Amino acid sequence: MADCPKCGKKIPVYQMSPYCRSCGVHLMFASFEGQFQKDRRIAEMSMAFFRYNIVKLKSAYISTKALKIRIFAALAPVIALFIPLGSLAVNTPLYSSSLSFNVLGLVFGPLFTNGLFGRLDTLASGPVFGAVAAELKTLILIYLAVAASAVLILLLELLSFIGNKKVSILTIIFSVTGLVSVVLTRVLTTGLVSAAAETGSAVTVSFSLLFILAALLFVVPAVAAVLTLKNPPVYNFREGDELRVEYRRKYKKGQIALLDIPAPIYESEEERAEKRRLISEAYNMGNEDEEVAVK
Repeated sequence: MADCPKCGKKIPVYQMSPYCRSCGVHLMFASFEGQFQKDRRIAEMSMAFFRYNIVKLKSAYISTKALKIRIFAALAPVIALFIPLGSLAVNTPLYSSSLSFNVLGLVFGPLFTNGLFGRLDTLASGPVFGAVAAELKTLILIYLAVAASAVLILLLELLSFIGNKKVSILTIIFSVTGLVSVVLTRVLTTGLVSAAAETGSAVTVSFSLLFILAALLFVVPAVAAVLTLKNPPVYNFREGDELRVEYRRKYKKGQIALLDIPAPIYESEEERAEKRRLISEAYNMGNEDEEVAVK
């Protein structure tokens, strides 16, 4: 014996009627109706959730002028990395080379290309270039903070959808870190100049006033972040989507059963008018077919 999918009454094996004698539901299509009602609610919530996230994603980047400015401001520190803050040149009878104080000379070269960073400890223990190598290693470490700050600011801009306030505050922090690191790089260049002077003409160090420009470029994203804190993103959600997303959240957490959710969850005046229009058109079409059949 089977049970009625609606009322739960026992269906005798000898019953030939497709309808339940207790509640009258069609036994064959009762499960289809239940599944349809579930799919109807899931589809409405899923589409609303998709539209909701698209609006949040779009609004996090371009919903206000301040956010649009912040996109370009995040590129300023990256530009600052390529500005030469100074240079170092080695001129000996056996070896000659030069090093520019920017991301190519202090990060990519020493760490990935020529392996200079790994040799600085050995050079620092030598009698001729020891002081220069020690100062240069410290300079590279400080400049790594400059490079890391620029990369993190750009990464935060890409992750703006995680929250405007959080991203803006972190951007300000890393902007200040990058600014301080650029200034420290300039200060350490002075120490490097003194150490190079002790080698005679074997090592020459110079610094550039372009470090001021590099420092200012780290101020740009901080200013843009302050503007976005005062002008947060504007979210223009479709009418009813926030309610649908809230029901979806409760359903996912098990706080509400699927069939306890109203269907439709929300229906605007425009949607009701469109539904009435479609029903009216279908009804009129049906009447026209009947008239044709009669003729």
